[in-house]
Amino acid sequence: MSTPDIGKLDLSDSDTEDLFASPSKVSKPSQKPNSKSDAQSNRNVESKYDAEQAREASLRKELESVRSINEVIEGVVSSLEVAKGNMDVSIICEPSWPG
Repeated sequence: MSTPDIGKLDLSDSDTEDLFASPSKVSKPSQKPNSKSDAQSNRNVESKYDAEQAREASLRKELESVRSINEVIEGVVSSLEVAKGNMDVSIICEPSWPG
């Protein structure tokens, strides 16, 4: 292995090439898409759409469930606050017995 020519090295920041980009690859000639692959990709897009719709419906149902539980908890807290306000604490003093 030969040593690199130090004179050809450039360490400046003025290089506009993206340092973190993948190295360029030799592109292969593109294959002509056939109708079967087009139909397959259309089905994939539709199934992704259907999956996304099902996910959203599930999330909406879960949100409604959480809201319902929240309403129940708010009702319990409200009832407890009313009960707390209705409580009368009376201290019963027993007469002291001479002893």
